[in-house]
Amino acid sequence: MTTTGTARQSGVTAEVAPGGALRHLELTAAALRTGGPRLADTILRTVREATAQANERARHLLEAELGPLGDELPRLGLSREDSTAAHAEDTTPTMWSR
Repeated sequence: MTTTGTARQSGVTAEVAPGGALRHLELTAAALRTGGPRLADTILRTVREATAQANERARHLLEAELGPLGDELPRLGLSREDSTAAHAEDTTPTMWSR
């Protein structure tokens, strides 16, 4: 299974794997001009959003495969973050092709 989450905010694009492993980070010139503290905050928010999306996608895939065993997903770090899950739900397809 390969799934990622991607988020874009204020000139920052982050792609992460489930669990938050950073796979790609892109910064625009405008983002770099915002200064260190603001840029760092934007990067962290963007990575959190992409991680929630990747986790939600992985959770959907695994629940479909595992059935009742899907209740154990929080033990694998695939728990649902309510603050970002709504956005992740909006970007998660209801059907997955193989």
